[in-house]
Amino acid sequence: MLRSRSLRFLLLGQTLSSLGDRALIIAFGIWAKELTGSDGAAGVAFFFVAFPTLLAPFAGVVIDRYPRRRVFLFANLIMAGVLLLGLLVHGSGQLWLLYLIILCYGFSTIFIDPTQSTIIASIVPKSELADANGLLQTVSGGVRLLAPLIGAGLFTVVGGRAVAVIDAATFVMAALCVLGVRVQEPQRDAAASTSWRQEISEGLRHVFRAAALRDVVLALALTMLVMGFSQTLIFAITDEGLHRPVAFVGVLSSVQGVGVITAGFAAGLLARRVGDVRVVTMGIACLTLAALLYLVPHVATAVGAAFVFGLAVCWTTVGLITTVQLRTAPELRGRALGTAMGAVSLPQTISIALGAGLSVVVDYRVLLGLMAGVTAACALWLAWRVPVGAAATEPRPVSDPAAD
Repeated sequence: MLRSRSLRFLLLGQTLSSLGDRALIIAFGIWAKELTGSDGAAGVAFFFVAFPTLLAPFAGVVIDRYPRRRVFLFANLIMAGVLLLGLLVHGSGQLWLLYLIILCYGFSTIFIDPTQSTIIASIVPKSELADANGLLQTVSGGVRLLAPLIGAGLFTVVGGRAVAVIDAATFVMAALCVLGVRVQEPQRDAAASTSWRQEISEGLRHVFRAAALRDVVLALALTMLVMGFSQTLIFAITDEGLHRPVAFVGVLSSVQGVGVITAGFAAGLLARRVGDVRVVTMGIACLTLAALLYLVPHVATAVGAAFVFGLAVCWTTVGLITTVQLRTAPELRGRALGTAMGAVSLPQTISIALGAGLSVVVDYRVLLGLMAGVTAACALWLAWRVPVGAAATEPRPVSDPAAD
């Protein structure tokens, strides 16, 4: 796959952008906690990252209407400008501005991530999509390994404003890299309806009409309803459970990166052996194991939990994206990915908000137990829905009348 010039440029842009993003998210979470002294404030920062995904179906229409390389380019450049507002944050009085920057970052992801997935589907053969998605997750995992330590270290040495400037530079470089990507744009029917409502409905109908897509989205939606707790609980686990300084969150995030790298290398092979839907099932099961391990107040088990959590993040992401790519016509992929992202991320957004509030009044171990129970049920349900021994062959797109 790396023989493809377009894929190499896309990977380079993804690496640079992810390095800045991960450093930014960790640094901004620590920044919010330092400004307020509250774990909840740090959790709210993660909430603002996730909130814009509610509008992902609208972003999907933009991705399908306009040249995808142009959408990717503009989204990166606009976000680079927004990040420079971090230079104006000097104290707790500007916490709202910090949240605004994080909110804009969340909006950028609903354009950048689905657009990247549609571009990959246009430059990689269908038989290698799981491998390509796994490779991108491996790159993301490598970034997870370094970026949290870089973000926490830079925040400690030079402060959050410097991290914001660095991330702005990575968005600019990612935009420049996409200029080297040759994208095969889908043919658009000039006579097709231009109604936003109708185009969004087409994406919704497609996702919830195809059995495999529907099952994966429903299972992940319920999973994310509790998985979002981890964004806030990680601070309580570090502080109350492990009795470590808040910067130790960066260490656990780096270990998650090791898990993502490991899972990314195996994702393509797993998809061919057990099928893309079963990869999602395995990812959800790993979330159950991670939550149980986090219950043990010991550094070694917490590190193991972080590693397993990284496996879960990779396999659920690769499985979901591959499932959508393989079962969706090119001209509908933006809306299908946007719909799937929105349907999965809405519960996650609610979960992050609930986790930030519940962490103040409920023991973090109770919430971890709830995470383990719900994710275990989701994994079992999705495993039951997929026939045992089902062939890991490429499914037909749902737009095929025979598939209907």
